[in-house]
Amino acid sequence: MTPNPRSRVRTRLRPVTLGAAAVLLAAHFGALAHAQAAQGVTIRAAYGYDYMPATHVDLLAQAGFNRLLVHWIPDSLDSAGAAHLRDLVDRGSVRGVEIVPEWLLQQRARLAARPLSRRYTWGRARVETDVACPLDSLYWRSALLDRAEEWLMADARIRHLAVDLELLGAGRSHYNGGPCCCSSCIAEYAHGRQEILRRDPAELSGLMPYEESRIAAMLRGLLTEFMTRYPGVELGVLDLDLDSFVHRAFARALARRRTPTVDYTESTYSTGAASLGAARTRLDRLGLRGVPLIAGLWLKRFNPSRLSAEVRGLNRARNGYFVFTTYSLWQSPALLKGPYTLQGAPGDYWRALGEANTSP
Repeated sequence: MTPNPRSRVRTRLRPVTLGAAAVLLAAHFGALAHAQAAQGVTIRAAYGYDYMPATHVDLLAQAGFNRLLVHWIPDSLDSAGAAHLRDLVDRGSVRGVEIVPEWLLQQRARLAARPLSRRYTWGRARVETDVACPLDSLYWRSALLDRAEEWLMADARIRHLAVDLELLGAGRSHYNGGPCCCSSCIAEYAHGRQEILRRDPAELSGLMPYEESRIAAMLRGLLTEFMTRYPGVELGVLDLDLDSFVHRAFARALARRRTPTVDYTESTYSTGAASLGAARTRLDRLGLRGVPLIAGLWLKRFNPSRLSAEVRGLNRARNGYFVFTTYSLWQSPALLKGPYTLQGAPGDYWRALGEANTSP
């Protein structure tokens, strides 16, 4: 599996002056891009970070984007963050770009409020100290429902959210090490049966389906509350089609409650549209037939020419896409490293994206 690069930037970096190439592109693509974004026919999204300025929205609009996923690094939305969010929404409403707050489900500050015994434990008693037990309903309430409410209370114009289930800094990238074998999960599954409690959890073949069912039921309850408070708000998920018991439970809960959602899939990060068929099949089997499947394109893996071809193909097929990440097109090329490096000049990427997004 390709290492997931998202959310690695943790420090604030100094904004740079917009490149001359990007500025020159503005006049060429501006009018067409705004008209297309206003139609909202196909999702064309960028992935950025909360410390990037609201002026970045202008460049995205000029290049034909109609969504910006803003990965919010702080655990909670303070007054400064709320003000910046409103600035982004203000800018987006003028330029035809929907602002989509996006956050990691796993947050250390919220996790610290839960008992140490409630941590994801997989395999042969491998304890992930920074990952919540997936059956911890109070953690889900705090990290999913309460967190979503922060954005929606800060600005009522927000109609799209996105949550990421990735596990950063853990022994697994997702809840894909098997069922949780923490003491709480085993006790709940055993329900007092000593013959279960005495067995090695790795031998409990019924544990994973049990936990998947319990998580789905728990999330159905939370989603009911969410939809009652905020009808019509879209709750997207990063990599919803990933084959893990937590992702499957989340998908089934969204399907049962008919919650507006989209899947921002990472299965296409390096391959492009070629991987969409398998992802679509996984979603359909989980009850999410027809739910928008948004293909992620990792800029590091595409040169401008290939990127343009992929975007044109996705747009013609009316399949949405998002790019990870236009941070690479905003930051000075000299400061880019690791997952943020490019195969060409930022201006060439802007041009490729703008031409692909605004061509018939």
